[in-house]
Amino acid sequence: MSRYGRPVKIVTAGQRAGRPRVRVSGAVRRVRASGPAGLPMLRAELGGGADRITVIWLGRNRITGIEPGRVLAVEGTLSQQGGHRIMYNPRYDLGADAAGGPVPGP
Repeated sequence: MSRYGRPVKIVTAGQRAGRPRVRVSGAVRRVRASGPAGLPMLRAELGGGADRITVIWLGRNRITGIEPGRVLAVEGTLSQQGGHRIMYNPRYDLGADAAGGPVPGP
């Protein structure tokens, strides 16, 4: 269960060369952008604890609507680095659940 009351959901969206594409949805817990000296990079953390997934967009410092507490669904290839689940440059939907539909209000 995420800090914002919605569990992180993972749905396999397809298979390609042994690395499945997945659709992940959950509440954004934290957002960080790289500093001005570094390359542009936006990081968003979905969920928390064992359910945590870090989503990274390279070449971006900001994406309108991606902010803490917002429900976000991302689709891409999930990788593991140092025991952490990471997804780079995924497609995203603001306010969508794992099935691709709108998330019901509170």
